[in-house]
Amino acid sequence: MKRHDSFQYIPRRTLLAGMGTTAAGVMLRPLFAAAAGASPTRLLVVHRPCGTFLDAFFPSGGDDTTFTLPSILQPFAALKDDMVIVDGVTCPRDPGWPGDKHGAGMMTMMTGRRPIEIPGTSSGGDPNAKNQTAAGVSFDQLMLQKSAALQGTSTPSIQATAYRPSSVGLPVFKVMSYTGQNQPLFGESRQAILFDGLFGTAMPNLSPERAATLRAREKGVLDFVNQDLTRLRGTVPKSQLPKLDAHLAGIQALQTRLNASAASRGALSTCRPPMLAALPTQNQTDDLTVDEVQHQTLSRNLMAIILTAFQCDLTRVATFSFSAGNSLIRLSKILPNFTNPAGHHDISHQADQHAAHAQADTFYSQLLAEMIQNMKNTPDGDGSLLDHTLVVYFNECAIGANHTIENMPILMFGGKNLKLQTGRHLWFGGKYMTDVWTAIGSAMGVPMTTFGDPAFNKGTVSGLFA
Repeated sequence: MKRHDSFQYIPRRTLLAGMGTTAAGVMLRPLFAAAAGASPTRLLVVHRPCGTFLDAFFPSGGDDTTFTLPSILQPFAALKDDMVIVDGVTCPRDPGWPGDKHGAGMMTMMTGRRPIEIPGTSSGGDPNAKNQTAAGVSFDQLMLQKSAALQGTSTPSIQATAYRPSSVGLPVFKVMSYTGQNQPLFGESRQAILFDGLFGTAMPNLSPERAATLRAREKGVLDFVNQDLTRLRGTVPKSQLPKLDAHLAGIQALQTRLNASAASRGALSTCRPPMLAALPTQNQTDDLTVDEVQHQTLSRNLMAIILTAFQCDLTRVATFSFSAGNSLIRLSKILPNFTNPAGHHDISHQADQHAAHAQADTFYSQLLAEMIQNMKNTPDGDGSLLDHTLVVYFNECAIGANHTIENMPILMFGGKNLKLQTGRHLWFGGKYMTDVWTAIGSAMGVPMTTFGDPAFNKGTVSGLFA
């Protein structure tokens, strides 16, 4: 590439930022990460609603490595060695607080702080008031603020939900992510909006000719940057030479990959937009809501979008909720052998419907297991996408009928790069979820001893990470 006088030195970080979400940038981001010797760490927090049947969730026998998976966890059987069953953890809230209990559970699990009333509103003494909002930042957003390893992507984070009512209205039991007090980030339920925002201009369906043109352009850009860095080597202070040499090594590694065999070059095209299934249409003659008609397909499509966004390094932080804490979805309209006709939230308050509770939670286990397996099957650096992603899977209450806060049903997956102690059933003796978050934060390079309200911290859990 001919160098013009108007060109200036372009640092590697600036080069990536300038490419933004162009097709070239999407291709180059994973290569820069690989050239640096490590794939990026990702964080995914997934919520499913309305409590569970604890006897069918937690193993009842064996030790921490020889347990048998109960019915709700059977869909994860092939992923047992990639999973941690987190037992004996308490939701950081007081059951006596006024306001919606599912909402309080959602907000305190994510922020560790007592919810507040939305400024300018009043509950009027309603013990189940819905005018609640979070009093502080959620863990995912705190990590995004504090961890440089999670920053620098074109999309800072993704929030998605497979339940349309969770995208509008009051945040209460709908919103997982908060950037601060009363600063909710509503989940996006419109897959086309989420897809276009991430991939619309970044990843067109490239013809072989277009892909070759982009590869040539990328090589030209790298040649220019390499020449400019080499020129600067004779002018920078000696103390800065190691940094400059590191940049040069990264550029040279990228050039090697771009000039590799056809098979290696073909890897550049593996970062493609996901193929989304068409959403079923609502038949006006059937007694189904649009959420019920589309729930399974929409869930799969949104998780596919998140997976691809991670794979292409468009984002490293995401939250996803299958449905709200007060979900009206009637699973009898979705699952062929589900006989209880009530909505999910109503079923959760039927204390004797253990089989229905377990079947509902198993349904969500099956959907998530598909995504986790796909992540495990996706190559990433020296392992798989799952190896470099920590997935936290939780519910806003333990038992829906009475909104219990003890023994919260929590799973974790992946995190091999963080040395998550997978293949285990771990008991934490009544520690709070905040104590789990501090362990995760520290493992991800953000040392923490407390998170949220110090009153709801008993001390970081031990044994979750090596």
